[in-house]
Amino acid sequence: MSVPKYPGLLDEEESFETAQTMDPKLYRAIMKDDILEFVRAMECDRQHGPKVSCVQLGPQNKTVLHVATSYGSYEIVKLICKDLPDLVAEKNARGDTAFHIAARAGSSQLVTLLVNSDFAEGGLREKNEEGNSALHEALKYGHEEVARILINRNPVMPYSLNKEGKSLLYLAAGAGFLTIVRLLMDNPVGSYSTGAKHKNKSPVFAAILGHNIDIIKLLWEKDPSMFQLRNSKGKSPLHAAVCMGFTEGVKFLLDRQFEFAYRKDKQGFHPIHSAASKGLVDMIQMMLQHRPDARELLTAHGQNILHVAARSGKYKAVEYMLKRPEMEMLINEKDADGNTPLHLATIYAHPKLVGILARDKRVIPRLLNNNRQMALDIAEEQIEVGLVSFHKRLTCMALRSVDAPRAHKPTSRSTSFKLRDQPETESWRDKINTILLVATVVATVTFQAGFTVPGGNNNTHYDPGIATMLKKVKFQEFVICNTIAMHTSVIVAVTLLWAQLGDPSSMRLALKSAILLLGIALAMMSIAFLAGVYLVVSTLCWLAITVLLISSSFVFALVVLFVPLCFLGSSNRHIFRRLSYYPFCLVLYALRD
Repeated sequence: MSVPKYPGLLDEEESFETAQTMDPKLYRAIMKDDILEFVRAMECDRQHGPKVSCVQLGPQNKTVLHVATSYGSYEIVKLICKDLPDLVAEKNARGDTAFHIAARAGSSQLVTLLVNSDFAEGGLREKNEEGNSALHEALKYGHEEVARILINRNPVMPYSLNKEGKSLLYLAAGAGFLTIVRLLMDNPVGSYSTGAKHKNKSPVFAAILGHNIDIIKLLWEKDPSMFQLRNSKGKSPLHAAVCMGFTEGVKFLLDRQFEFAYRKDKQGFHPIHSAASKGLVDMIQMMLQHRPDARELLTAHGQNILHVAARSGKYKAVEYMLKRPEMEMLINEKDADGNTPLHLATIYAHPKLVGILARDKRVIPRLLNNNRQMALDIAEEQIEVGLVSFHKRLTCMALRSVDAPRAHKPTSRSTSFKLRDQPETESWRDKINTILLVATVVATVTFQAGFTVPGGNNNTHYDPGIATMLKKVKFQEFVICNTIAMHTSVIVAVTLLWAQLGDPSSMRLALKSAILLLGIALAMMSIAFLAGVYLVVSTLCWLAITVLLISSSFVFALVVLFVPLCFLGSSNRHIFRRLSYYPFCLVLYALRD
């Protein structure tokens, strides 16, 4: 038996079914709202039965009424509603009736035609595959006038939820339709205000998300019990208003029921903790004005608002709290793990925040957590464990720059390396090889630049071989910087050769020294390039200035990037540790952290 050239193709062809199609003339007539052509197309096949044409369906199971409504063909929709009213309740492949399509498009004219047809009531109640009625669609897409027409046509419409769990009242509140919300709340059928039916999708939360204070006031007036509901995360309406930064909503809720301020969500956060975690200073200030004792509230993990702000890295919120004398008691408070705000800022690597806290004289950096660690112990421990993020290096640098104490002596380098496994040692070797490669490239480039100087050499019999631009200041700058870069990179290469001997302590010391020297070599090479290019284009003023500005900015960026790599805060000398604070600030400014 022969094997098919394309296996499986025959099976697909056998199972293929021709899709439903609509007569092209009929479809084009509907698109153009050409009623005469539409009537001719509907009557053209009467020999096959009087209703063959009228039940023609498109690929998505659309009737002629679906298509006409989609294209806004008013005259044809009007004719169909009069002569073929049973099509009003027909559904397409998505479960949409003509009502759904017209309501989604926001066409009040088409909706009015449909609601006045004989089969309108059935179409109004139908739901599509998403569980939406036509009224759901109108509210979901923000068509207030259409929603009002649909409600007036059927004022006793029963309560309903779509498959997302959203009620008509939820959608109306979220859209900000005050009149519609009032109509739905006054509906005599369905108990729209019954709390149990809004458990997961409360209209109150919808109004808060939309910052609709008038609707919030109306909901409170009609049914205050709805404000006791919480969302799936256990958050109350006040939590939601605070997180949204909804000032009017927060003030309204605190004025009506202050108990909201003392309720926790599933995470164990009170509303003021939510404000602190997002750094919303205005929200914190407002809540403290209404409930001053809210500053004493603790999360489920025993953390105050300063803890939460420090953990989240919200330095503006922390700065605000540090400026408030009445919050001084929070500064050195410990959570369930014994961590102070400084500990948490260190653990979560927020260097700017660590710098702010560590330099505040009221902060006590020597406090121990439950692991008997001070903040610097945590920072150094994070650096010791292999690959470490840039922010963690800066965090450690911030603590060292203010002479933060440590509870434990640093692990000796030899012991530290003995504790590491072989893959970790190989990681250090890879770093050394990378730096060695860069240093070799720098040495090669600067060596060549030393013999191909800008402007070339004198070829006359007077001073043969001497540089033609020898007396230019920029040329002298080029030579000096290039010489420093070349010799520094050679020293880096030799230093790293010592590291290849395998001694763990020399490996770390060599790497630490090499990074600093390589930074100097790269900076000198960049300045040499700047001087050389500036020298050869100096006669064209605008170009020389442009080169100077561009190169200077990149040299500055180079310095900023190399500062934290060089561990400026790791010196044992007090003066160097203090001086390292300024490059630390420079790095933070460059990072906009």
